[in-house]
Amino acid sequence: GTAAFYALLYRRGKQPEGLPRDFFIGKDVAHASDELDFYARLREAVKEGGSWAAFGCMAMACPGIVRLECLGAKSHLRTKRLLLLLENLRHGFERMRLLDVKLGAETSVAGWKGKSRLNAWKNACVDQRTNSAVEGFRLEGMELPPQSLEKRILEVLKAKSTATAKYISPKVIRRFTLQRLRAADFLESWLDVSDLGAGAELHAQKAALATFKQTQLLLTAVLGLDVPQQWIGSSVALAMEVGSCCLQPRVAVKVFDWGRAELNTLDDFNSLASEEKESRRRYWKQYLQALARMHWELGRLVAHRFCCPAWSVFVMELRAVTPVVLRAALLGETLSASQEVLGMGLFQMSPEGGHGEISLPLLGAVRQETLLGSLRLRIGIPVHGIGACSVEVCETFDVEVGDLFGCIVTVKVIAFERPGDARMHLEAFQSGCPAPLPRGHVCCRSTSPATATQSKLVWQDHLEFYGLGEAAQAAEAEVRGCLESLGVDCTGDWLASMPPSISEPVALMEHVPSTACMRLSESGVS
Repeated sequence: GTAAFYALLYRRGKQPEGLPRDFFIGKDVAHASDELDFYARLREAVKEGGSWAAFGCMAMACPGIVRLECLGAKSHLRTKRLLLLLENLRHGFERMRLLDVKLGAETSVAGWKGKSRLNAWKNACVDQRTNSAVEGFRLEGMELPPQSLEKRILEVLKAKSTATAKYISPKVIRRFTLQRLRAADFLESWLDVSDLGAGAELHAQKAALATFKQTQLLLTAVLGLDVPQQWIGSSVALAMEVGSCCLQPRVAVKVFDWGRAELNTLDDFNSLASEEKESRRRYWKQYLQALARMHWELGRLVAHRFCCPAWSVFVMELRAVTPVVLRAALLGETLSASQEVLGMGLFQMSPEGGHGEISLPLLGAVRQETLLGSLRLRIGIPVHGIGACSVEVCETFDVEVGDLFGCIVTVKVIAFERPGDARMHLEAFQSGCPAPLPRGHVCCRSTSPATATQSKLVWQDHLEFYGLGEAAQAAEAEVRGCLESLGVDCTGDWLASMPPSISEPVALMEHVPSTACMRLSESGVS
């Protein structure tokens, strides 16, 4: 946003008792006046305990407002400003990677909290052309993104034509690219800590599981509120430590951005007119669906990527994406319409393990030549696939590079627990049929965009997959425990209700309601 934030300095003996010096940060009230009422009402609601107390733990702590002398970072001028004191999300982090995810399929309402019809229409256009229209939420920003995502955005910016530049600025293109990412994609980027070196995948595993537990607490708290709320355009923050590898990386999950939100108690809701109650129910349902879908997306990622005993097969997909920023912005073109799997190869791991360099043949689709070319890879496999399985994607051979001009080319590496799932995935690609849902664990990871030379595509990406062995049972028990606390039935083949991200979002919708535990009726939503 546009609000200025200020670090706080305390006089001797004035530091809040029991709190670190950097626990609070000051937000300029000149750009946060619309949040004052929400935080004031939340403080009062939390004091009464009950469901609001649980929700208050998932929001940023806010002791109130204070007038302080502030020093401008650029101007170095001292001025008296009214500041809203908020919990500093960076507290305790060495280097924090942050996701800002805006919740709700509709992120603005004309006439609500001063929103004009014109601005509401503009916001609706963004909603309809981004992930808000598909999964009910969208990524608004990411602090300290991984190199792979930065390269992808850079390629999108390079691909924009001169005509596009007249209509859309690089800043808007960058933001629009993030807003169109599906949850599976931006969560994969968020968990990409490969630059940390050895132990990075275990760091990501611990962070993902801890975040999943915190989103479960948030969803439980929200479902426990007495009456529907109208929280338009509010966000949830997912934060993770990326400064160094650690056994228990710090994570944080907090809801924020209450500029167009209204806090309703039971008495407030009962005093509303019937049409106002219906409005609250409508947008509250969207909020709950978005939060539940977010929890489900993170849950299926954790269940597949971080609960597998051992990996047995790698499938490599050579993918080409045509940037469609202008068409998507003006016409709402979908992401799936702009990408294509060019070729696919399968590598069966040896139970004895081993390390070495291979040339993997890539088979074309049914409408292409039988052999597309090959991929040069460096692969490291532990015994029986238990431990760190590594794939370094190097370059292509005999792939027609000229046909890919203007495309963003990546390799998606898919690790399968069951060899049969991998073979069916490859056979479905060759026959042009949809791939069946796998029976075992599946983990998908993508490289950064390739660098094209005259004769080949080049990468320098190192991807890691970790087989937990006997420890997988304990990890799976933690995931199932989180789901069961929300009322999800995890008996039988529970993994089948959480398909991996190799499936398209639309095909997944039938699985979401049961696994996300949408207890809408219990939350006053019919």
